[in-house]
Amino acid sequence: MNKLQSLLAVFILLFAAGVRAAEWTGTLHWLQRVELSTPVSGVISKVAVDAGDLVKQGQVLLQLDDRGFSSLVKKAEAQVASHRETLAEAKRELERVVEMYERTLLAEHELQLARIAVSQAQADLVAAETAQTLARLNLEYSQLKAPFAGVILQRQAESGETVVTRWQSFPLMVLAETGRMLARIEVADQELATLRIGMDAQVRIQDKVFQGKLQRIGMEPIATGGGKPHYAVDVVFSYPVNMQLRAGLSAVVVVP
Repeated sequence: MNKLQSLLAVFILLFAAGVRAAEWTGTLHWLQRVELSTPVSGVISKVAVDAGDLVKQGQVLLQLDDRGFSSLVKKAEAQVASHRETLAEAKRELERVVEMYERTLLAEHELQLARIAVSQAQADLVAAETAQTLARLNLEYSQLKAPFAGVILQRQAESGETVVTRWQSFPLMVLAETGRMLARIEVADQELATLRIGMDAQVRIQDKVFQGKLQRIGMEPIATGGGKPHYAVDVVFSYPVNMQLRAGLSAVVVVP
């Protein structure tokens, strides 16, 4: 190897050292974690899942006894039908009164009364339709469904229990999204200049490596190490659902 080749090799080594990827050790967090409850009160008739179960979006997790809700829906539907008939009859009566008024067989007072009757019937129908919508919503709310695919973290409900949500609802299930997670690292302030949202990053968990992107860079310090502020940086990544990763696991984030 001649002198020029030696200098070139040294330059390449120095350059490679200068662009070496940065690494941080962090922990895994759920990308989405929600506490699920129901806005209606009732008696739990069935709990379909348990902690650790994987569920699909829209899957029924819990069912309240829906007999009372179904009865209210039928009652509301009957009232809507009745008020529609009343409105139709009021409109027919108004047509008759208008015809007689134009023939000067009735006074204007009778015409005004007929118009008021139509307006009242229309208002009653709107109120009945609103009650019907609320009754149908309450029937729908008697089923607690998964808003997205995930894993049940906590189950805090049993068949036969009474759910009372008049003042404040309490979580019946805790659900976390599967397939995507956050790796959160703490970065010193002088290192933030090298990072930007959307950058590619690798997340290494034991012997597995996943491709991710920087999603968030904290604006306020979360810790002080050696007298220097550190900021939270989140990297979102996807992973196979069958791996069943857990929050709190250690991960290494590599940014090229």
